[in-house]
Formats: sequence, C-alpha cells, structure tokens
Amino acid sequence: MNPTDPIFWLIVVSSFVASAISGAFAVGGGFLMLAVVAVFFPIAAVVPMHSVLMLGTSIGRTIFFRKHIYWPIVVPFVFGSMIGAPVGARIYVDLPEVLVAIVVGLFMLAALWVPALTWRPRIRHPFFFVGIGHSFLSALFSFGGLMQPLMMRTTLDKMQVIATLAVSLLAMNVFKLVGYAAFGFDFRPHLQLIAVAILAGVAGARVGMHIVQRMPEEKFRIVFKIIMTAFAFQLFYRAWSLA
Repeated sequence: MNPTDPIFWLIVVSSFVASAISGAFAVGGGFLMLAVVAVFFPIAAVVPMHSVLMLGTSIGRTIFFRKHIYWPIVVPFVFGSMIGAPVGARIYVDLPEVLVAIVVGLFMLAALWVPALTWRPRIRHPFFFVGIGHSFLSALFSFGGLMQPLMMRTTLDKMQVIATLAVSLLAMNVFKLVGYAAFGFDFRPHLQLIAVAILAGVAGARVGMHIVQRMPEEKFRIVFKIIMTAFAFQLFYRAWSLA
C-alpha cells in the first residue's frame, strides 16, 4: 500500500479521527481503527497492524498530557505488560474467542457499574496483575478490556485518566509489537503507511486534548461509561455471532 492508493489516506484520516476521539474520551478511537483495519487487511494481520497504527494516539496523548501521568499506576502496569504482552503475542488467536469475549464483556460491565465494595483485598500492586491480564488479552484480540473500566474506580481526574492510560498502553503496545515481530509478523511492507498514520495520530491527540479541556469532569465520566458499556455489549454480540 502506497500514497497513491486512496485506501492509504483513508487509513491515515481514520488514525487522526480515532486519536482525537481517544484524546477526548480516553477510549473509543481504538475500535474505530480496528474496524477500518479489519476491512483492508487480511485477518492474520489485523491485530498486529491495529497495534502499530494506534501508536500515534498513545504517543500524542503521552506528550500532550504528560504532566498528568499518575506513575504509581503506570509502573506496575508496565511491568505486568512485559509478561502478558509477549505471551499473548505468542499464542495470538488460539484461544476460543467466544469465551474471552463473554468474560471480558462481563468484567467491563461489573467494573463500570457494580457499586464499589467497602472491603477490598489488600494487593500491594494490583495494576501489575491488571497489566498482565490486559496486555495478554490485547495481544490476542486488540482489546484488553480490563484497564479502562478499572481506571474509573480510581480517584484520578479526567486528565490523569487519559494521561495514565496513554503511557500505559503505549508501553504495552511496544511490547506487543516486539512479540509479533519476534514470532514472525513482517511490518516492513507497511512502513510508509505506519509512519504517516502515526504522525496523523499525534495530531489527532492534540485535537482531542482541546476537546477534553473544555469538557466538565462529570460529563467526561458519563461519556466514558457509555462508550465502555457499548463496547461490552459489542463483545457479547461478537460472542453470539460466533457461537
């Protein structure tokens, strides 16, 4: 695929729009890119290409929201991703997708809507284990589903949520890409598209930053929950269609 191909620029524009959405609401853009990639790439290339094309939004959000990063969550998540991402990349899509879709969808809904318990098990670094699980699932299916709803259980504000998710998922994606390359996926035929899409993603993240700065905190959380709930039901639909 080269710049003379209209599909090349459709993917680039999609990267910009997806990044703006993720920059504004912390979630949502990845699913737009996943839909686009699934149309124009072979099935075997969908997850690796989606992962590399989403680097732009993570890089952009990390740069523009860097002052708001909450490192006590990022550090254990990244260490967990160092375990989960390579293992998931090695297994890739060998697990039954129906089961995973149902379990992840249920977990997302529970994490978003079930009232917080007054008693919680004392785990010193819970986001280490979240990093393992989220990156493992993301390496298999391009969506982990664990980190985002759990971030809404924290007391972080909207800027911290976006920044912390950005740098965490950026590190995770790097580990995933190393794993895909190590286990045989060749990104070289797509390097030109990857470079332009990443630049578009960085620009889109800047637009998203302007949107979120003008959005009230409560509205941000409501939109975040609605988007994540919609994706949970989309997972249930996928499981139903595959059953």
